[in-house]
Amino acid sequence: MLPTYSCYRNEAISASLKQMESNPKIQSVILSSSNPTIFSAGLDITELVSPSADRLPKFWNSLQQVYLDLYGSRLATIAAIQGHAPAAGCMLALACDYRIMYGGHDEGMINGEKQRKHMPAIGFNETQLGIAAPPWMGQQMVQTIGFRKAERALALGTLFPPKQALAEGVIDEVVTEQLSDTHEVLQTLLPSIIQNQASNAVMQRAFEEATRYAKIPPQARVASKLVTRLDSLKEMDKTREADTQHFCGFITQDVVQKNLLRYVEGLKQKSKGKK
Repeated sequence: MLPTYSCYRNEAISASLKQMESNPKIQSVILSSSNPTIFSAGLDITELVSPSADRLPKFWNSLQQVYLDLYGSRLATIAAIQGHAPAAGCMLALACDYRIMYGGHDEGMINGEKQRKHMPAIGFNETQLGIAAPPWMGQQMVQTIGFRKAERALALGTLFPPKQALAEGVIDEVVTEQLSDTHEVLQTLLPSIIQNQASNAVMQRAFEEATRYAKIPPQARVASKLVTRLDSLKEMDKTREADTQHFCGFITQDVVQKNLLRYVEGLKQKSKGKK
């Protein structure tokens, strides 16, 4: 996966899913990232700051399409979450059939290499940026962890660390080990850019789960999936234009633009501080 969602990247994700779905030999897919500390950082904020009136609706439509394509995919989708998954990154994970998250590590030596502390987190943190998760994203959290827990998490912009995410039901499994022996079969299946992840414990568990789902007769598995997801997919399709209009109207408000600019400036300052 890519670190943030731009219009181009959204379209690329949808195209990749459609290409895989067209191959009847493929029954499951693992969503992962080549960046070990970021599953997906959410929306590309530059798409939202002083946006073009023509481009903004196209951008939002492309994100809606990613949701529709992933949430309604005939493929069994497994999220291998090794890094942070805020905002739209959380949406991506919640759209999958099964979610596995790395439990994190403290600073120290791991397999002979010194590593910084890494504690991934997942959730819809939009309110901390001065914006709000759109209704269909919010409903993902409601459907996953229940009304009251979701209501509080959405209001506070909560980012759940792995153990809490598991306890609340945001994810299905935590893997505490970072590395294992190289999985030779997995290594042959991985794209060259992430073949080094064949020894990654999260990716290995994701492969096991993807294999488990793929063994279920596809017509039964897909029909079962649609029992729980079809209503949400139909609702998105029905309200898509209204959702786009609402989002564009909300994002272009002066107060929201000021919040986004403040957030972007904060990111720039943090980046300078690291250099």
